[in-house]
Amino acid sequence: MFDFVEDKKRERAEARDFSEEFLLFVKSRGSVTKTEALQWAKSRGVTTAEFIRAVEKLVSEKKIRKRLNDEGELIYETYG
Repeated sequence: MFDFVEDKKRERAEARDFSEEFLLFVKSRGSVTKTEALQWAKSRGVTTAEFIRAVEKLVSEKKIRKRLNDEGELIYETYG
């Protein structure tokens, strides 16, 4: 009857943390637009939820920051 609850718990437990992999990608490029980052994540089979969790984790740890570039696009960049 409550199999869906167990499925959701299992799904969350199996969600991978790819934040360090994303951090390396941003470091290698200096900065990336949100569009580029989402395309990169999609090509690796990362879900939108996993992507958002990774970005928020890195932002909260002050490893990357979000800002708008001169064209008004959201970009992710490392500090420094």
